[in-house]
Amino acid sequence: MNGAWLGEWDPPPEVFATVMATGIVSVAADDHGYWRLGIALGMLAVVTFAILGLRSLVWVIRRPAHVVAVTRDLDVALRMFTFIAACAVLAVRWGGHSAVGWLFGGLALAAWLVLVPLAVVDVGSWPGAQLREQAHGAWLLPSVAAAGLATTATDLAIDVRAPSLVVIAALAWIAGMAIYLTVTWLIAWRALATPIMAEEVTPDSWILMGALAITALAGDHILAAARALSAPAGLAGWARPVTLGAWVLASLWIPALLYAQVWRVDQVVGSLRYQGAWWTAVFPLGMYSAASAATATELHMRSLGTVSLVFFWDAFTVWTLLVIGGLHSAVAHKRHLPRRAPRRRGR
Repeated sequence: MNGAWLGEWDPPPEVFATVMATGIVSVAADDHGYWRLGIALGMLAVVTFAILGLRSLVWVIRRPAHVVAVTRDLDVALRMFTFIAACAVLAVRWGGHSAVGWLFGGLALAAWLVLVPLAVVDVGSWPGAQLREQAHGAWLLPSVAAAGLATTATDLAIDVRAPSLVVIAALAWIAGMAIYLTVTWLIAWRALATPIMAEEVTPDSWILMGALAITALAGDHILAAARALSAPAGLAGWARPVTLGAWVLASLWIPALLYAQVWRVDQVVGSLRYQGAWWTAVFPLGMYSAASAATATELHMRSLGTVSLVFFWDAFTVWTLLVIGGLHSAVAHKRHLPRRAPRRRGR
């Protein structure tokens, strides 16, 4: 590892989507008893997070002016919420280890406190019509991050026996749902104003489903914490139907998104070629599996266990294909790099 490797890098804003995807597939594997696979994927997610985190930190330190400039782009600022979601997923995956949960929970909270003001300022600088025209699936990442924070907070609440953390988790959960409704309204507004073209059906469209799935997962964790810690009366009463409603709505998105994806493949040549954006589609599939497993347990709906298992294998299959595609792309890119001329030795 040399200085050039650390410095010569300009990461895409959603760079931590690979960690999100790998981490949640690890959680889903563990839910169904594939613990060896779950541990392997979980460790891979941590190593990937450490490498990407180190490179991102060096990038921020070496190019602070550039970093400030790019974050003024609303789309970039919103995509950066993948860091928070990745931290939350890793906190859930390794929640049995208190120190790890606190570490990733602290990183997620610190990033939230930095990114939210940036995003609010950027949103305020755009007129409503422009927000409508530009809104797409990736803009739901703050909703995903808020639900992830809620999930992490409930796990830590149980760890330290602090009912107040459950209340904070519920507030973050509500904030995530408010963000989801706002962004989805913008997307629906645009769809009604102008017909959506096949090119606009990008892989991050699956976050429309994934954000609801993690909302359901957060609800399941809040219900478990409320029961374990005797949280404020009435919390479980309204959290239960909201959790089930989020899961149902996530389920309803799946056939629509599948149809839209098939339509894009039919209309746009090369739609199935490897691209990094596909990682944003793995996370929703894995999250739906994890949310279905948690909902099956929390609401005593055993049939959802089979649904969860099917989506785990779907997510793992797509994850495997993307790893193969990424390795092939990296090798092909390396082969096409110009070779340096050999140095001549002095006489």
